[in-house]
Amino acid sequence: MSSTTPEDFDKNFIAELIFCLNQEDIVKAKALLQFAADSIISTDVQKKAMAELAKGSEQVVLPLLEYLTKIEISDPKIQEALYELILDKAYGNTELVIAYITKNEKKARLLFLKAAGELSLMETAPILKQIISTDKDPQILGAAIQSLGTLRLPESLDTFGHMTAHPDREVKKAAIFAISETGNQDAVDRIMGFLGEDAQTNKLAVEALAEMQDLYALEQLTSLLSSSITIVRDTAIDQLLKLGTKSTPILTRAFKNAQADYLVHLITTLGYIGDPAAIIPILDIINTQPKDANIRQAAYEAMERIPSPKTAMCLAQGLQDPVEAVRMSAARAIDRNLSKPLVAGLKNIVRAGSVDAQNAVSALIDAASENIFNFLVEEETFLDLAQQHITQNADPATRKFFLKKMHSLGKKEFAPRITTKAPPEIASTNTAKIIVVDDSKMMLKLYQNKLTALGFIPQTFDRPEDAIPQILATQPDLVITDLNMPNISGLELTREIRKKFTRQQVPVLMITTQSDFVEEEKGDMRVDDTLLTKSGINIILHKPFTDNDFKQAITRFLAP
Repeated sequence: MSSTTPEDFDKNFIAELIFCLNQEDIVKAKALLQFAADSIISTDVQKKAMAELAKGSEQVVLPLLEYLTKIEISDPKIQEALYELILDKAYGNTELVIAYITKNEKKARLLFLKAAGELSLMETAPILKQIISTDKDPQILGAAIQSLGTLRLPESLDTFGHMTAHPDREVKKAAIFAISETGNQDAVDRIMGFLGEDAQTNKLAVEALAEMQDLYALEQLTSLLSSSITIVRDTAIDQLLKLGTKSTPILTRAFKNAQADYLVHLITTLGYIGDPAAIIPILDIINTQPKDANIRQAAYEAMERIPSPKTAMCLAQGLQDPVEAVRMSAARAIDRNLSKPLVAGLKNIVRAGSVDAQNAVSALIDAASENIFNFLVEEETFLDLAQQHITQNADPATRKFFLKKMHSLGKKEFAPRITTKAPPEIASTNTAKIIVVDDSKMMLKLYQNKLTALGFIPQTFDRPEDAIPQILATQPDLVITDLNMPNISGLELTREIRKKFTRQQVPVLMITTQSDFVEEEKGDMRVDDTLLTKSGINIILHKPFTDNDFKQAITRFLAP
């Protein structure tokens, strides 16, 4: 193929390829295609070559395509065109495909294994099983498992089940997802059977379960919100959030007879999904006034995330809850769901001037529920109760925010009115660095109030992914974190911290509604120190907690 210019070379290359294809001369065509590499011809000429190959017969072109897999072609579009040609020419030529997937050339085998699955070539199933049982290459195994999985043959489940014990992560993953491809109840039960083996398998199994998306699979996925294995539960929550509103009917149906921790997760997940169809079931829970404060708080937090005028007076009762965190959650929900009946009800609560009225006003102020202030600002009783809270209990940041709001609403005399009664704002002398991480802005506000009262100035984050770099860069004296958060759980956050700092260097206080780190011994509940050490956590504090519980947990590491 001598030529005087590159242009002549390119023209001669294409002309000779066309000639070989017309003559069905595979040997000469292969000899020619050795010049198809990146270092010899341009991408444009490679494209033209693919176009000419597309015109040839399957018997001639398939061997040439197999040969091209050995040639250095780096352009992704050319590689994609090559694979599309393999799909096109392989359809109806199962015998050739079988020949290529059993050859020793790895790159070609991987492409033809993929094609066998995507073309649903059922005749390849026995060969695929043979490859899975005899081959040692993890990539070949993974490709064969994936292809056999796409055929959705129930009799292949045992083959996949055996491969889930393979030490290679990608092979294990391919096997678990191949089981999910089968899509029957037996497949769901097998995947559920993998749970509890190890963290990696747990995560893969839950993700595979979510891929199935039939009713039985989604019911089992939802049931995992009650799991005592944190990574199982957190992964299930993440997958349900990805499924979105499709999950709503199954999540709400699971309310019936759900235990407290399970119900909290069901409600919280619905809140993050944000489907208005969940409003009535959640309101029904609020109306029953569950004894567990965590359930009540979860319901109000969900209603903050799913605003609707239907909520009406159901939310107002939350301001009279005996638990401060619940009152603040109700306050934020109210601020997102204002309606005429709700405003009227709040005015009646405030006008009573009772202890409940004081608690309600305090919760509205601490939760920074600024919208409702527009409607209460002309109520003298509200101003009196607000003055009492601002002067006696509110932290400086809350006081400043509320006074600014009153000024914007025309109550310019409110600030001077309390100047003589409010304690002087004293700069904290405690230099301890505390970072608080919680996806609930209301809980962050609650922690900020309590820590400020103890003499600390915390730094707060509602996104763990934002908190991690700051923690690693500054080495705080204490990290307070929620356990259950979307994307990154409190345990995952702790693991990131422990990659750099020991439990002594950066203590972690985990706050949760769960009993994950609690075991039952002779009827008593106790924290298992072994589990705490293994997880990297220093201490667990369970919701709901008292001010004294919180103070003791903090002063265990820091003196106020």
